[in-house]
Amino acid sequence: MTTPEPAFDAAHPVDDRYTPPACGELDEITGVLADGRLSGGAPVLPIYEKALAGWFGVQRAVAVNSGTSALHATLIALGVRPGDEVLVPATAPLPTAMPILTCGATPVIVDTAAGSLTLDPTDVAAKLTARTKAAITLPLWGYPADDTTTAGLLTAAGIPIIEDACQAHGTKVRGRYAGTRHRAGCFSTHDRKLLATGEGGFVLTDDEELADRIDFYTHLGHLNGHVHGVNHKLAGPLAAIGLRRLRGLEAQLRTRRAHAARLLAALPDDSPLTELGYGPQDTPNYYNLVLIASDSAEPLAAGFTAAGLPPDSTRYAYRPLYHRPLFAAYATACPNAEALCAATLQLPVHPDMSPAALQWVADRIGVLAAAHAERQRP
Repeated sequence: MTTPEPAFDAAHPVDDRYTPPACGELDEITGVLADGRLSGGAPVLPIYEKALAGWFGVQRAVAVNSGTSALHATLIALGVRPGDEVLVPATAPLPTAMPILTCGATPVIVDTAAGSLTLDPTDVAAKLTARTKAAITLPLWGYPADDTTTAGLLTAAGIPIIEDACQAHGTKVRGRYAGTRHRAGCFSTHDRKLLATGEGGFVLTDDEELADRIDFYTHLGHLNGHVHGVNHKLAGPLAAIGLRRLRGLEAQLRTRRAHAARLLAALPDDSPLTELGYGPQDTPNYYNLVLIASDSAEPLAAGFTAAGLPPDSTRYAYRPLYHRPLFAAYATACPNAEALCAATLQLPVHPDMSPAALQWVADRIGVLAAAHAERQRP
């Protein structure tokens, strides 16, 4: 019996949501249901956490109920409190920055390096103060953000770095997994992520003491009455889903990378589109394929939208963080981030894309890139 091809038509050429194939999740959930313990105290939780730590090669993983909770708990565990400042890239989406406000701290928005997701070290140096308590780096869309230079500056100043790797499961920076390079890495397992449990997240760290603080904070202080905490626990059935789907993550990464290579090969030789850059030791996970236009990507985005495949930048009105009313008061000049946001296009390359869908996207890339190049000619 053959599996039918995913739905494909001109109006809806590609479903940008990816649902992993069944891999025994129902059996795993059945075991949790039979045990009867469905909360964050279910026996499957430490098994899931150990599997996560093993896959990423770190000492500890703490499972929580969302990527936002992972960031919030990590900030709290690092001592971020009202009056403190946290550096955050201007390219950050709302879920990256909102936990700073939840802590009562002040987000200090930092520019990125030109044509890059990395924090601009010059801007970081200019914005460090005695109140700076932490910094967040962001491998957005699963693309590497090599903050090695900035990390040296922050480490010298005693500022811990958190990687918001919520879209970066399996991304590598200088040969190491994103989310394992600094003090802590925060991940989401929301429905759209490579490791999807519906809702959920986790924190990775090699710092045992920090892991314990995060664990206590996210588990109501383990109800011992000595330590304050909140209820950010992950439910047992969701951990069971994650435990099974983790096994297929490596295969999913291979397929995404192959699909991305297929679409990149469709770019004309004189294309005004190039892939978002990364280093020779870096590897994107291809949460999305990200293309950069030589000038504004708006006409190309409009072309993809008209064809039925709006880029994420269009669907979510992606702009630098301070364009959002909630963060307008924290705006500073970030010209590199402005240019990057205006030039990017994000396209799906997930494993559910059929050969016909991949070919359709490749054809659209070629047609729209050629039309864009023609418009640019004098």
